[in-house]
This record gives sequence, C-alpha cells and structure tokens, in this order.
Amino acid sequence: MSRVHKVIVLNKPFKLWDFTIRQLLLLVLAVAISVTLLSKVPGTWKIGNLPANILSAIMFFCLCLPMVKFTDIKPMAWWKNIILYKCKLAPTQFIPRPEEGAIYPDPTIIEPKKRSEEFFIGSG
Repeated sequence: MSRVHKVIVLNKPFKLWDFTIRQLLLLVLAVAISVTLLSKVPGTWKIGNLPANILSAIMFFCLCLPMVKFTDIKPMAWWKNIILYKCKLAPTQFIPRPEEGAIYPDPTIIEPKKRSEEFFIGSG
C-alpha cells in the first residue's frame, strides 16, 4: 500500500493575510505616515465639507495599498529602477572608455615542440 506525503514548497514566501513580512512592514509604515498626516494637517482645513487631515490620511493609505501589492508582481529593485529612470534621476546613457586590450596570441607562451615519430609503433 502506498503512502501519500505532503509536499512542502520551500521557495514560497511565508504569507500572513496574503501579505509577506516585508509587505506587512511597508503597510505598518504607511499607517504610521497616515497617522502623522492626520496629526500634522490642521483640522480646520476643509476640502468640500470633509476635513483635509482625514482625507489626506485616507488618500495616502489608499495609494499605498496597491503599491505594496505591486511588489508581488515585480521585485522592489525593478520598481526602484523604473522610478529612477522615469524621473531622470539615473543616467540613461553610458559612454564607454577605451581600455587596453589583451594581445592575442600571447607572445610569452612557448609551446613545447612534440615529435610525432614517438607515437608510431615502429619508432624507437
């Protein structure tokens, strides 16, 4: 009789509430910034009939949610490079410098001369 064993996939990241540990830390950071926005923006400011501090905190957190989830699609380094190149903060044109090339074949290599007669049966 055969046994069925449970397969544990080791290269799959640990997820809690469909978020990895790094994503949860980013969400905690987003909540902290939202609370800071809530306390720093004066409550007397209004946008329409809504207080500006509540609206700014909610808008910031609602923008952070998809950004954190986008890290599942592409890695963080990819997003960092896209943002840097689109904002023109990273160079997009690389000018090569001339370098000394190696001389081929190298004149210092001296190969020993082989005598082909040594390998015949009748030689000797």
